[in-house]
Amino acid sequence: MKKILTRAQESKKTKRNQLIIGLILVGLMLFSTAGYAIGNYGEDTATNGKVDYKGITFTRNADYWDFSLNGQSYMTQYNPEEIKDINVSTSIILSDYSDKPLYFATESGQLELELATNLANSVLRLQSACISEKNCENNLPIKNCLTDNVIVIKEAVNQNEGVYQEGNCVFITAEYSNLTKYEDAFLFKILKI
Repeated sequence: MKKILTRAQESKKTKRNQLIIGLILVGLMLFSTAGYAIGNYGEDTATNGKVDYKGITFTRNADYWDFSLNGQSYMTQYNPEEIKDINVSTSIILSDYSDKPLYFATESGQLELELATNLANSVLRLQSACISEKNCENNLPIKNCLTDNVIVIKEAVNQNEGVYQEGNCVFITAEYSNLTKYEDAFLFKILKI
């Protein structure tokens, strides 16, 4: 049989139980925060947010890696060590784009922000375009791989991921989650990193 408790005893028992539960929750929060901090501390101190690659220092700044090359500043989501296994089959270098218009043909019709930001100071202008009249929207200009510098970025659907060149066109094809990796690999290639 259960012992009958007075109101004072019941109130005391309820407060004690609430205090125990509160202390357990506070302890759990402190330990999880400490574990997260210790886990990140180990990563950050291993690299100090810096990577030296071929004499270039890449510094981690929030979500991007910042680096300078020939007096020009760049930022990428990945550093060369993280994507060194990606093969880029192009012969284009940055000087091939210098002071010339550069066109981006993408499925969304929008400029790819990271590549555009990094190449903006080297080219005459950046512009969205199409490489065929089929599926061309928003009255974009039609460009070709024989006379125009075009970067074609598309999501891989039943295709292998890769970066390759046909004439003056560079095709960057990857799964959506990997597109930025392949774009960064292409940027490193044209910068000769």
